[in-house]
Amino acid sequence: MADVIMLFGSFVFLVLFAFLLFVFIVFLLSRFMSKEYPDYEPEVSIVVPAYNEEKNISDCINSIRNLHYPKSKIDIIVVDDGSTDKTKSIVAGFDDVKLIEQNHEGKAEALNAGAKNARHDLVITIDADSVLDRESIRELVKPLQDPTIAASSGSCKVRNIKNLLTIFQNVEYLYNNIIRNSFTNVFRAGIWFFGALACYRKSVLEEVGYFKKDTLAEDADIALEINKAGFRTFHAHRAFCLTEVPEKISELYSQRRRWCVGVLQALVKNRSLFSTKSSPSTIFLFVSQFWWSFYSLISPLLIIYQIIYWMPSPVFLEILSYLFRWFSLLGPLYVIYKIPEWGISIYSFFGVLAGIISAALIISAIKIFKDKLNISNTFALFFYFPYTIILNMMIASGMVAYFFTKKRYFIG
Repeated sequence: MADVIMLFGSFVFLVLFAFLLFVFIVFLLSRFMSKEYPDYEPEVSIVVPAYNEEKNISDCINSIRNLHYPKSKIDIIVVDDGSTDKTKSIVAGFDDVKLIEQNHEGKAEALNAGAKNARHDLVITIDADSVLDRESIRELVKPLQDPTIAASSGSCKVRNIKNLLTIFQNVEYLYNNIIRNSFTNVFRAGIWFFGALACYRKSVLEEVGYFKKDTLAEDADIALEINKAGFRTFHAHRAFCLTEVPEKISELYSQRRRWCVGVLQALVKNRSLFSTKSSPSTIFLFVSQFWWSFYSLISPLLIIYQIIYWMPSPVFLEILSYLFRWFSLLGPLYVIYKIPEWGISIYSFFGVLAGIISAALIISAIKIFKDKLNISNTFALFFYFPYTIILNMMIASGMVAYFFTKKRYFIG
């Protein structure tokens, strides 16, 4: 029985390794296939949906006002979604910002109110807890010179790096950025569309019926609907924004549970896109999401079983050293070091390779997205594996919630 479970675990980690190897190959190809667009300065309407954002809204608006972009070509709209704090009065103090007020109807309705009141065809949406790099809008609009591209999204980095949890999230965001950028470069179509910083053609938003309230992830849903309408989305990797992330594990749990449910809702709703007629990026989005959903359900139990299976003699220091290797990058490196003595075990081989590929992608992401391999990022890299276990448990909870939740859209 033990061998059967370990063989099953080997198969699961073989699939994980194959998944990461494919991503790594796409990344390597992307280094030779990136496309540069010429400068482009169209008129844009910037929409900021806000609900109880008194701590962040001023920084967000000021980052827009300080952009390296012609002021005459920017139209700023803030939609107050029934805030109960000072958000509305703070926004009213900016003479160059149009304030739209509505009852607390949720982010999708706030985005729709802003987009429908936009004066220009290019509508940029920014989360109120985010601030923009001064060149971000220039970079974000460049891909939309191509008439087949109807939306672009930027790269997110963490603004509030204050504790271990936010340090890990920063590395995770960089990791996601490099995957999104790689698929865009190779397949000329985006993946994992992030709404914290995005640009849409208003004409296409009108065509697809704007943002819908039937999922908890309106940004993922609108990107899929744009694809269904025959257009492409794109990742503009040099368009940076800094965004606030959860600082407490309970807040992160609520966020990731909502994301998991919302993305599954969006994928099931737009399942007709899971077709050979779709771009490889879109097909990979479906495969990866359902693979990670499956992996998140079974991996914690498999990992616990494997830890017990290989547990050394009951000597405290040996157990401590063993667990340290298990939950750090030292583990894969140690197994490789011991190959001359231990040989290659099918039980551990693919998990070790998966860990090394993941570390290589993270190091590359830190370099490409202009972060630093400092003490905090090195620590997060070294102990990234246990962070993924926590995320997978949150995804598993989201999977369960998906089948039982009656809430179809996010209000906040």
